[in-house]
Amino acid sequence: MKQEFFDADHYCRQCGHVLSKNEAWQHFQNDGDALGLDPSPYFSTRFYKDRYRDWGTNGATALDDYLVRTANGHKRQPHPLIDADDYLGTYPDLLGFGQSAVLHFILHGDAEGRSPSKGFDAGFYRRCYLALGQSHPFRHYVTEGSARGFLPRPTPVDAAMSGAAMAAAMTGRPRPFVLVCHDAQKAGVPILTLDLARALGARGYDPVFLLGNAGPLLDRFRAIGPVFILAEGWDATGLASALPQRTAALINTSAAAGLAVPLAQAGLDCLVLLHEMPDYIRDQGLMPDLRLAQEAGARLIASIPQISRGISPLISPGTSRGKAGPPGGAPCPVGQLRPGIIPPPTSLASFRRARLWRQRQDGPVFIGAGHADKRKGFDLFLDAARRIRAAQPGARFVWLGALDSWARDLANAALAEGLPLALPGFVEDCLGWYRAADVYLLTSRQDPGPTTAIHAAAVGTPFVGYAADIGLIGMTEGVGRFLPPEDEAGFVAAAVAAASAVTSGSRRDLRRLIRRETGFGPYVTALLSRFHLAADREA
Repeated sequence: MKQEFFDADHYCRQCGHVLSKNEAWQHFQNDGDALGLDPSPYFSTRFYKDRYRDWGTNGATALDDYLVRTANGHKRQPHPLIDADDYLGTYPDLLGFGQSAVLHFILHGDAEGRSPSKGFDAGFYRRCYLALGQSHPFRHYVTEGSARGFLPRPTPVDAAMSGAAMAAAMTGRPRPFVLVCHDAQKAGVPILTLDLARALGARGYDPVFLLGNAGPLLDRFRAIGPVFILAEGWDATGLASALPQRTAALINTSAAAGLAVPLAQAGLDCLVLLHEMPDYIRDQGLMPDLRLAQEAGARLIASIPQISRGISPLISPGTSRGKAGPPGGAPCPVGQLRPGIIPPPTSLASFRRARLWRQRQDGPVFIGAGHADKRKGFDLFLDAARRIRAAQPGARFVWLGALDSWARDLANAALAEGLPLALPGFVEDCLGWYRAADVYLLTSRQDPGPTTAIHAAAVGTPFVGYAADIGLIGMTEGVGRFLPPEDEAGFVAAAVAAASAVTSGSRRDLRRLIRRETGFGPYVTALLSRFHLAADREA
């Protein structure tokens, strides 16, 4: 079992040496144990020695002692957050494992997202802190999260303590502006929230963030202003109580609309931005949150007309800051404000790398993007790629974005068939890739307003899309073309024709159109105008 409990990479990061696995093991035996270094994320040398004072009687190291004693049936914890009894009690399918339950957790349980004890909630940690698709929450906590202040489990904070924490965070920040987001993943809404925060900061506001969960972009939020992660246990009403009445609070997307209720009830001036399509909002069970948010006094603003038209009839009339709803019981309308866009900053070096890659291709390049899942139509992208390949043997294909397990299996099958498919993953400075492509393939089944397609257009790359549940339909004159979802042959023909029609002139014209239609400064100004006393704030 020693090999399961020894992780050479983890050990070398502690001792500061670059060693082979055998060298690292010898170093641990000779020096590391005495220095209190850990052989793996799953064994804490200092904890074990402090907890079990008789450790030195059964071997040269604390790890040796643990292995000998557990082999003899003794109960010992290898780490303060790993408890075999807790683990077995939580997962009935492991009954009978005894002390070998710890080994099961190391080899399987952590990857499966199981909790090793009552002191570590793997489900919470994964949802709250890890990137989409990332596994081994316990290992992440030990190797990275603990040092960053991440919690092993939620710790409820009462309203008074939450208010005191917010008051302390607001010291020296006279113009707070609350921005609420469901998480800090590398995705469109969190990135838009960061862009809004920077723009508000440039206008003299002091952004403060309430995040449902954290994620890979957390440090970027923290670089702009104070961050409170609600999943950790903060009380939203308590946090709001420390802010001046009618402080502006921008809740970004319906996924976070539930937080509008305590904020509005505490007297904040709340605006909820809706970026999801109506069917998605209904399917995810978010409509009740929107109704409650509106009843509490929050106003709803959709990012595209389709959302406004689809949601307005479903929102029950109610009151807004004491005012009666529309006469005759008519549904309260949802406003609409088209978002501005800031293209992702992309270095000249990234453009050069993409251009060099493009020069090595002998045919047109087609690109798609997003977190690859069924809603984003990754399977439809691959189907279209096969058909385009049959019509244009030299065609190449790129998908930017993380792949879930379903998409990964599809991609592996396509690659095995010989489809020339590049999968760079999530690429933050993505404009170089979009510029290297000839056409963006918009194959989403449901997408309110795919920012990625607009990013592609911002560097002159047009799109061809399926006219499914897509919010951009009717708003893309001169940017791309939509085909009926059942017209696969027409989609392929349109994509091939669009690729052959791309010229330097057409790219230039498209870039100018996007700059004119998606300015971010006017969008921020329009958003501010939707808040009460906006003129006073701007003065």
